[in-house]
Amino acid sequence: MTPIVLQELFNELRKENLSFCVTNLNYNKVMMNRKSQAQGSGGGGVIRTIVYPYGELFGEIGDFEERNAFEGEAPKAISKEMVERIALHLLKYVKLKTIYLQVTTKCNYVCPMCPFHGEGYEGKYFKDNPSLKPQNMPLEEAKGYVDKIVDYGANMVAMSPSGEFFVYPYWEEISRYIKSKGLKISATTNGSFLTKEVIAKLKDIRFDELIFSIDSVKQETYAKVRSPKEKDYQTAINAPILAAESGIYTHVHFVQQQPNIGEKEEVLKFYENSNVKFISCGIELHTSCDKEMTILPINRQQYIHGLCGAYNNIVILIDGNLVTCCGFANRYKYIKHKLGVCSLKEHSIEEVISYQHSLMVNKDEDVMKLCCNCDLYQMTFKRQKEMSIEGKYLAINEQEFKQYFKVPKDLQSTPNHILLWLYQNNLVTKMKQDGIL
Repeated sequence: MTPIVLQELFNELRKENLSFCVTNLNYNKVMMNRKSQAQGSGGGGVIRTIVYPYGELFGEIGDFEERNAFEGEAPKAISKEMVERIALHLLKYVKLKTIYLQVTTKCNYVCPMCPFHGEGYEGKYFKDNPSLKPQNMPLEEAKGYVDKIVDYGANMVAMSPSGEFFVYPYWEEISRYIKSKGLKISATTNGSFLTKEVIAKLKDIRFDELIFSIDSVKQETYAKVRSPKEKDYQTAINAPILAAESGIYTHVHFVQQQPNIGEKEEVLKFYENSNVKFISCGIELHTSCDKEMTILPINRQQYIHGLCGAYNNIVILIDGNLVTCCGFANRYKYIKHKLGVCSLKEHSIEEVISYQHSLMVNKDEDVMKLCCNCDLYQMTFKRQKEMSIEGKYLAINEQEFKQYFKVPKDLQSTPNHILLWLYQNNLVTKMKQDGIL
C-alpha cells in the first residue's frame, strides 16, 4: 500500500499528466548527473540512495507502486525532480519535537572557531546583525515564547544557540518555567559554570539533557580552542562527569580543528570510566559571506532541493524572528529581510514555519543562494554506517561524522566480535527495552 502521506502528491501528479513510476524499491534512489559508475543504471549517472529527513512520516513501507503514463519496467532510480517533489511535499506534514530558544547572545568564551564570538571574526557577526548584538532576552518575553512552543506542540526546548546559556541571569527561572509547562529542557554549554552547586540545582529542576562542547582535555590545547583560564578548563572538563553522576543525560561533543587534531582519542579515554553515555565528533565549520563551509575538505554532494537534514532545526532568535535552519542563523543578514515579513512576535510558530516552508517550496532566490553552497547539506544523503567496537564504546562512523556510545557495563567483557553482532542485530536495544540491561 502506498504511504498515506504520499497519496495526495501522486494524485496531483496524475492531474498534471506527468509520466512517473515510483515504487518502494526506487522511492529513495536518485540518478545523479555524473559519469556512470553503476551497471544497469540506465546510463548517465550514479544511483545514489538518499534519506528523506522526514522519513518517519512514511511509517512502515511495504510493497507499493504508483505510476501514470509510464510504459515498461519500473526504473531502478527516479528523477532528481521527482525526489524534490516528494521531499518538498513532506514539509507540509512535519511536526517538530524540539525547538531552540535563544535567550542570550552573550558568552564568556571567545573560541577562535566561533562565528559569533570568536577572535578571528572580530565581532563582524554582530556588526552585520545589530538586532542580535550580545544581549539577554527579558524573562517575560522568554516565557511568552515558551507558551508559543507549548501551543505548537513541541516537547523539548533547547537553550541557547550562539550564546552560553549559563550567563543568562534568569537561567534558573526560565528552566523551571519550561518544566512547569510539561516540556523537556536541553542546553549546549561550554561547561565553565557547571560546578557541583549548579549541577545540584539542575538536578532539582529535573533538567533533561546537557551537551558539553569539549574540544580537548589537555590544558595547553584547551587554552587555544576554548579558554586560557585554568579554572574554566578544570570546571569544564569535569562537569560532564558530575552531570552524568547526577542522573542528567550527558552528551560530550568534540569538534576537530587544526589545534586539536589527534586528540579525539584522549577525550574518549578521559570519559570512558564515567557515566557519560554519548560522545559525538564533528568538524569545524566556517561562515563566509553567504556560504557555510567546512574548514577540512569533505565530499560535497550534488544539491537536491528539499532533502537537507539541517532544515527544520527551528531557532527562535533573540529579536523575535524564527529561522528554520541553523545555517540561516549563521548567515542571518542575507535572509532577515524575508523573515521579518512573518515574525514570531506577531504570529504563531505554525504560521511562521508555514511561511518559511513556502519560501523553500517555491525556490525563493535568497533561500536558494544560502542552501545550494552549504556544507550542512552533507547529512541528507544516506550515509554508509560503519560499526566497530573501540575500547568501551560502540563507534558508528557516517562519512564526516562519528558517534561513540558507551557499551553497558554488563557487556564490556563480551568479545568484540560477539558484541558487534549484538549491536548489528539490534539486540542490545532489545535487552534495554526488556530491562535486562
